[in-house]
Amino acid sequence: MKSIPIAIPQNVTLVDPEQALTVFVGPDIPLTEAPDACAANHQHMPVPDEQEQSSRTQERLSALRAAGTDVAAMLKPPLYQSAYDKGLGTLYTAHYRPSEGCVTYYWPGESWEQSFGDFVPGSRTVAIGQAG
Repeated sequence: MKSIPIAIPQNVTLVDPEQALTVFVGPDIPLTEAPDACAANHQHMPVPDEQEQSSRTQERLSALRAAGTDVAAMLKPPLYQSAYDKGLGTLYTAHYRPSEGCVTYYWPGESWEQSFGDFVPGSRTVAIGQAG
């Protein structure tokens, strides 16, 4: 991971059947391990108040930790964001289950499960940012 060029700050979560680990990476920071595997598009260092007020990453991180594996909670604010015009919209939510060998991708009203051992290529078209 340390040798991969990184253009913008990101969270990367690495998962295997025994453990999950999230790291913070960026062009101007050393690779840093997060305290747990939760990630809400934040970095480990405090951000300016104005940025936190618009992105609410710390609020979202707390909500994510409280939600655990409750997918319904992840598809509602503050975890699911719809401020696409500000670049703050959720594209999808994923629930990885490595011990079962599968992942399910979620959007409001739709999901798509894939198996690691029997992956079936495909695509989905999902309308995002639409008034519901």
